[in-house]
Order: sequence, then structure tokens, then C-alpha cells
Amino acid sequence: MIAEARLRKIIHDPQGFNERERKLIASSKSQIERWKSAVDFAFRRQYAVPVHLEIRDSGADPKVISRHAIITEMLDEDLKPIIEGRNKTAHGQWIWELNNLETQFKGRAADPMNYLAISRRGEIIDDLAEIVHVLIVSEPAFQREFDRLYGKIGTTRCVIDGNDYPQFEATIRSSGRQRIRSAMKDDRR
Repeated sequence: MIAEARLRKIIHDPQGFNERERKLIASSKSQIERWKSAVDFAFRRQYAVPVHLEIRDSGADPKVISRHAIITEMLDEDLKPIIEGRNKTAHGQWIWELNNLETQFKGRAADPMNYLAISRRGEIIDDLAEIVHVLIVSEPAFQREFDRLYGKIGTTRCVIDGNDYPQFEATIRSSGRQRIRSAMKDDRR
């Protein structure tokens, strides 16, 4: 839901797309296709790539072509699984996963995520949304911010599964005990 809301906010930024582009993006069938359309339109606008050419075949600077490919790959590899996982949960696929038509079982659903896994997926959505938003509204800002945001996503990818939750939990428990001890000392005074 966060990904969908962030995309809507990006698309309707007054400094971004015009009404025609918004309608074309909205006409895409799936949410991930809407994200890809937004990225595609933004690259075309910022780097003057005609609609009849693929960005990779446009003769644009290799760095531009590479960044387009990187963002498209992040949408497929990072955002798409988050969106699909949320949709499966929203449609009640908690124990058994169904095919796209919801007519047959594909197998067991993924185990529930812990707080860190959920939180880190939100971080990836936020960082991807920021990359796309900056691309849409300002090419110089995109050039300046791309490496920083891409690096943040790479770091988050390494810990997205939340396997470090036991350490996180221990830290929270420890800090809670310290606050209780401190409060008890204050009460004794």
C-alpha cells in the first residue's frame, strides 16, 4: 500500500508529469508496470529520448542508459516482490499460495515477516520512490543523489530478511531494563 501511495504522490507532483503522461501511466495494468512507465517517461523527458526509441538504443550517454537499467532492475527485483507479497497477504494467502488467477494452489506461503523485515521493505520503497521522484522533477538532483540512494538500497538489501531480529530484540530488552533500573534509582532518592 505504501508503494502505491508513494507512486500516486510522485505522479501528481505539479513539477513532474503533465496530465497526459499521468493518464498513460495510470493506464498500465499492474502497479509495477505503472512504476516502470513513470521511470520510462521521466528518463525520456530528462534526456530527450523520443518515444519511438528504446532508451538503451537511443544514443543517450552510457551512464544514463545504465541508470535506467539499474532502476528498472530494482523495480523488478526489489519492489515487485514486496508488492506481490503484500497482495498475497491481502487476499488471504497466509498458509497456501495461489496462482495469479487464484484457481490453484502453488505451494506453502512464505513465513510471516518480523518487524525488521517489514521495516526494511518500507525503507526500500522509500529510497526507490525518492530516486524516481528526484528523476522526475530534477535531472541535476538525480545525478547528484543517485549514487547515495542506490547505496542505501544496496545496504538494506543485505539485511532485508530480518535475520538479525534476535539481536534487535535483545537490544530493546536491554535498554528497557536499563530504563527501569534508572527509574527505580530515581524513586529511591
